Amino acid sequence: MTDFPTVPAEAQTVLDVIRSRRTVDITLLRPGPVPRGVLEAILIAGTWAPTHGRTQPWHFTVFTGESRTRLGEVFAQAYAAGSAQDRDSETALAAQRVRALKAPAWISLELHVPSTSKFPLWEEQAALSCAAQNMMLAATALGLVSKWASGAVMVSQVTAAALGAPALLGFIYLGYPAGEAPDSTRAPLSEKVTWAQ
Repeated sequence: MTDFPTVPAEAQTVLDVIRSRRTVDITLLRPGPVPRGVLEAILIAGTWAPTHGRTQPWHFTVFTGESRTRLGEVFAQAYAAGSAQDRDSETALAAQRVRALKAPAWISLELHVPSTSKFPLWEEQAALSCAAQNMMLAATALGLVSKWASGAVMVSQVTAAALGAPALLGFIYLGYPAGEAPDSTRAPLSEKVTWAQ
């Protein structure tokens, strides 16, 4: 992996967090809760994402503890309303209910575009995506691991309606790692960057 150029120590701390963020499977989380103060710090980081015109087109619903049971029921309803071949299977629906209990915390990524917004939809989606990245980086800095889940159930209109959201870009689930985070690599800059002359 290519090292960052020499930078001031404060900048190196930020760059190290960016490099160490990993997408972690839900089975690799410890079951213990995430303190509310930690979650609030993560959410505040999300609200400092770039937002054209300061529209702040996001809303987050946090599911922890027993509220995850309600979220699991919503996931099951969304799955039943979807197009999967086993959408009528009680086993498949039970798996959706259990899924919500496997992560200590879930944060919805709800897109709430203000009616006064003058910007294209993609810019508002990009702002919410930046908020999601900020939250995952903050989680990493605070010793947690996370994943942005965006499968059919996570973006379903059924799920969005249950949250009172116009649209969903998915959920971030997070928790403390049960083991070492997986390693990862990136292509060298020479493959991804052109320096204009």
